[in-house]
Amino acid sequence: MAKLLDKTDGVFFARWLRNPRSTASIVPSGAALARLMARQIDPRRLGIVVELGAGTGAITVALLGTGLAPERLIVIERDGVLHRLLQERFPNLLVLRDDAANLRARLAERGIDRVAAVVSSLPFLAMGERQQRAVLAEAHALLDDTGAFIQYTYGPKSPVRREMLEQWGWTATRVGTAWLNVPPAVVWRFTKRLQGAVPQ
Repeated sequence: MAKLLDKTDGVFFARWLRNPRSTASIVPSGAALARLMARQIDPRRLGIVVELGAGTGAITVALLGTGLAPERLIVIERDGVLHRLLQERFPNLLVLRDDAANLRARLAERGIDRVAAVVSSLPFLAMGERQQRAVLAEAHALLDDTGAFIQYTYGPKSPVRREMLEQWGWTATRVGTAWLNVPPAVVWRFTKRLQGAVPQ
């Protein structure tokens, strides 16, 4: 296990060196953050869970640790090296290589048009507004009325801007802080407040 963790840490650091803005941290999510993220889903609830930007799979492990069946978890990773690593670590999972902004199309290929939750490790603070809107529009369209978008951030404020929350009718809830993570990370849960609100 130690060798595997060393390998994944090294791969993650190498990806950060290559493109810091797309990775946002020099090390993978820690166990405390992974557990806090995973606690935001109910493994007994029906529906697919999608993980965006899975990196080396720290949060993936925690999601499966809740008892979530592997066939109910779909992982999206854009980076080619990390995608191959995830496929090696999780041979029983569907791991797709693509941008999160293409999520609906990739799921539609598999007959999926609704999901129970989207768990995101994307570097929202490093993303521009256009990128954020593209990803959030995908999640908003896929989530059912009681679904949730889970995102962590290294800043003190919500990673989703207030004007987007108001426009789309989302409620933002700060669910906790993983103080032992490096750096400490805040986890947010976003749910639909208004019926019929459509991203623009």
